[in-house]
Amino acid sequence: MPLLPDDHKQDSETEGEARKLPGPDQDRSLEAVSDDFRRVLSADGTLDGDEDPLDHIREQLRSIEREAARAGYLYEEPIRLKTGGVEHDVVFDYASGTVLKFTKPAKAAYVVNFDLGTPKMVPGMPLEYLERLMLQNEIFGDSLRFVGLGGDSNGRRIITRQNIVVGRAARWEEIIGLMVEELGFTKLRHNHGIGYDDSYAFVRDDVVVFDMRPANVFATEDGVIVPVDCIPVRLPPGKRSFFDK
Repeated sequence: MPLLPDDHKQDSETEGEARKLPGPDQDRSLEAVSDDFRRVLSADGTLDGDEDPLDHIREQLRSIEREAARAGYLYEEPIRLKTGGVEHDVVFDYASGTVLKFTKPAKAAYVVNFDLGTPKMVPGMPLEYLERLMLQNEIFGDSLRFVGLGGDSNGRRIITRQNIVVGRAARWEEIIGLMVEELGFTKLRHNHGIGYDDSYAFVRDDVVVFDMRPANVFATEDGVIVPVDCIPVRLPPGKRSFFDK
């Protein structure tokens, strides 16, 4: 059966519901959409004054909504979603073999930053979220792409598409084998409090990948290990040595 990020379970859609879903031929690359967003957003998501970060995310999503409406990727029609994990809800598009991932309302999932000197998981700004997904594509050869903006007008969601992975949850040793033996990462002694308590973290050059655990990494029948929902981050200059201590 399909295994998906954030501990999702298989759901079913009627033919009528499936027809409501945006088709893959309408998807755009994360890079192209990031360029669109940069025309209307602060690239670093910085805040002014004492503004609540969650309010700032909503403000940025409202700006994106206008761009999405102009460019034709705002989806107003309600879509029945399967409740997912902490970051996303989903809907299966079985016709295309993909799953549409919707961020939680008025949120852009989570990212890791070093603003306080050490790694900390924080609510992501829309551009930061896309950068996280682009890094996942780069590291793991994934094919995450951008679908559009949807959800209620008071709680817009960023919609992306990911291929369905058929298999089982990966074992811990398989996760280590992928990251260390195949991809050249080093396993960290602890995860610095990022993700779930039992998750692993790995570092390589200027990249750290957090929240690697069986719920987020799957093994296909052919023995291919596929991470589907981890948290990679590009290290700021000078921060690589932090993980060598």
